[in-house]
Amino acid sequence: MRVPALYAKLVGVLFLFCPLLLLNGCAKMYGFKEEPKISVADIRIQEVKALEGIFLITLRIQNPNDVPLDIHGINCDLEINRRHFASGVGDSSQTMPAFGAVLVTVKVYASVLDMVASVADLLHTVGKLSAKDKPLPYTLQGIVRVGIHGFKKDVPFNASGEFSLKGVTLP
Repeated sequence: MRVPALYAKLVGVLFLFCPLLLLNGCAKMYGFKEEPKISVADIRIQEVKALEGIFLITLRIQNPNDVPLDIHGINCDLEINRRHFASGVGDSSQTMPAFGAVLVTVKVYASVLDMVASVADLLHTVGKLSAKDKPLPYTLQGIVRVGIHGFKKDVPFNASGEFSLKGVTLP
């Protein structure tokens, strides 16, 4: 009599765990396998006010997966010359095609204190003849929220590069 009771418990446990294993397999099969690649495509000044500056950063987000991914939002911080410069968030609702790329624009805001400190550093750098040809490093880091089939995931990113001050002259 104990053997059928043991089999009943075993069958009950299998019925409990099999759906969990199937759901996990479906999530892997329909989920993305690789995280999107994010890089800076452009940085522009939109507006400068008395207490803040507004910049537009265009990000190129590439989807290396064979399924389309939805972009639900972006949060980022910009450093220029190893100094915090601006922060911003964006509510971008777009769909990246499979094996495709999209451009997403994010508004970032810089306080007047951060801008003054950065401009003072730039003027100091431009004033040095040997430093004029040296590029300035920038780092943009943050999180992009992507989704697929109703599931969302925060993907951290860190994009860095350099821009040149060639052609910049002091008045």
